[in-house]
Amino acid sequence: MSLTSFFSSKKTVLIVEDDVTLRATLEERFREGGYHVLVAGDAEEVLLLVANKHPDVLILDLILPLKDGITLLEELRSLECTVPVFLLSNLLGSGELRKDAERLGASFHNKSSTSPDDLVALVTKTLTELNK
Repeated sequence: MSLTSFFSSKKTVLIVEDDVTLRATLEERFREGGYHVLVAGDAEEVLLLVANKHPDVLILDLILPLKDGITLLEELRSLECTVPVFLLSNLLGSGELRKDAERLGASFHNKSSTSPDDLVALVTKTLTELNK
């Protein structure tokens, strides 16, 4: 699939982040990258959006109100949500979190070492590879 056809199909990313500033930054970068963007600040919103809007990818914060990102991801996977998930955290050196993310088919990224532009590039690469 060429990048032209990839972007003509306008993929949807769901950004799950309770930090309003970071959420707005990610939303802006993904829109600039040609994505349709949905946003959520807590787990309940995510469940509704996934069920009703069927995003192509999730950007999921680890620390959220109501449920943590791993618990939410476990619930999504049990509901047969198979979209790529990029789990974000500021918790450094947590091998267990990385293992949990990988076990659930998500990639783990540290917020301080992964810029919003890097994240857009990673998502684009992942979705392009899935659509080959």
